[in-house]
Amino acid sequence: MAERQSDEMQGEITPDGIQRMRNRIGNLIPQPKPFNTEASEDSIRHHAFSYGDDNPLWCDAEYGAKTRWGSAIGAPGYVGTMGVSVASPIPPEVRAKGAGALRGVPNYLSGSSWTWVRPVYPGDRVFKRYYIAKVEEKRSEFGGGKAVVVHHKHEFTNSRNEVVAIMRNYFFHVEREASEKTGKYAEIEQPRYDEDELARIDEAYASEIVRGGEPRYWEDVKEGETLPTMVRGPLCVTDILLWHSGRGFGAMFGVAALKMGYENRRKVPAFYTRNEYNAWDVAQRVHWDNARAQRVGNPRAYDYGSMRTHWITNFLTNWMGDDGWLLKQSDQIRRFNFMGDTSWVHGKIVRKYAEGKRHMVDLELWAENQRGEVTAPGEATIILPSREHGPVVLPGEAGEFKPSVQNTDYSVIVEE
Repeated sequence: MAERQSDEMQGEITPDGIQRMRNRIGNLIPQPKPFNTEASEDSIRHHAFSYGDDNPLWCDAEYGAKTRWGSAIGAPGYVGTMGVSVASPIPPEVRAKGAGALRGVPNYLSGSSWTWVRPVYPGDRVFKRYYIAKVEEKRSEFGGGKAVVVHHKHEFTNSRNEVVAIMRNYFFHVEREASEKTGKYAEIEQPRYDEDELARIDEAYASEIVRGGEPRYWEDVKEGETLPTMVRGPLCVTDILLWHSGRGFGAMFGVAALKMGYENRRKVPAFYTRNEYNAWDVAQRVHWDNARAQRVGNPRAYDYGSMRTHWITNFLTNWMGDDGWLLKQSDQIRRFNFMGDTSWVHGKIVRKYAEGKRHMVDLELWAENQRGEVTAPGEATIILPSREHGPVVLPGEAGEFKPSVQNTDYSVIVEE
């Protein structure tokens, strides 16, 4: 009962809360200082290591200097650790219209799509426009039938206001009490691997190939071709800790230690709940604390959906080599990836084509767990070098992709 009385993460989905969230659409939302304000060789390497990617293009400056890029560059997802906010303060009367929107209603990352336009080099500074693009009501089994989906857009630009990358993601907001009662995933058994299963996982790790400096030419691939399967897991708490070591804890709720944690709790009390010691701790601990995860209707703690996004990116960059360019990647987080689960990443080429000077392939992707469940289906487009037509032409070189048009100093024109 004590937890119920003090637990502020028990918000309800109401028409007023939904409307207040819609009132935020198009408003540039000021962001705290990002984990990285300037790219560096060290932070690029730390980011790659945080999700188990040892590609020397991200991790070895001497190696990178010999590639077409002339330097180590950030892995595709690295730009997500950056982005100094360019948003002006939202006027009080505008902020009031969105105040308290879905406050205390937990949300779960359910999908994302990325477009990468330019590489990030050591020394680069990146800026960000972030806003809510769409709000829709949905039905959800996990949320007891009621959910709100909030779509976000993040635009990353350089000091010349050129687009570096665009990321769209969406979160399902479901009532915590409803998800506890539903208990959709509560009966999933804890895995226990035998020696043969562990040997299969080890064999997959040992046989993983990073294409690296050997170009994968467009002429050498064909539709229907399958990519070598990649494994990630079994997931353990160590993987979550290392994930944070290269990305921080996320700026949205300001997770911080000790005195700074106390100060943050004063600012964002709804983000804190009582733990087993009756002390305050972050609600985010569902990703490493089994007891808290079970409290909200799950059998065990679970990964961040963005971890699987990075694993799929890792899978693609391993295959395409240093001279390829990952243009687009999208994925859906269909199921939880719980502690102890193993993800097998698969892919195949579904289309091979040329557009102007670009020679591309579209791929179908999916991450599947040891129970045979697809947890994260996705798609991607890769630009490959051509034996006949030469190296990859980046979108940035052709002047494509422009930042959103601002209609005030604090808002943008939202385009679907």
